[in-house]
Amino acid sequence: MRQKQPGENKMEVGKPNLEVFAETLLHMAQTDRDIIIIASDSRGSGKLGPFGKTLPEQIVEVGIAEQNLVGISAGLAGAGKKAFAVSPACFLTARGLEQIKNDVA
Repeated sequence: MRQKQPGENKMEVGKPNLEVFAETLLHMAQTDRDIIIIASDSRGSGKLGPFGKTLPEQIVEVGIAEQNLVGISAGLAGAGKKAFAVSPACFLTARGLEQIKNDVA
């Protein structure tokens, strides 16, 4: 039986999921004008800088207002847009819960 060499079974490290998410959204939004990103002060942490520079008309920044993030996203989705609400999970799930219950559910 052959011995394994050092490092042979190490997992390959790729791009972080957040970068892949942001790049994929940008790629899709370039051909689909119905894709709108609503960000809650998360352009930097959500890796959305390139999206904002390339498609500024398809990104809305609501600031530190997760409740508004959910309400605006729900309204845009109700109007036929493909809304992506982007915010750190710890803030979105806690602060936006009432709007999720009232505006989305």
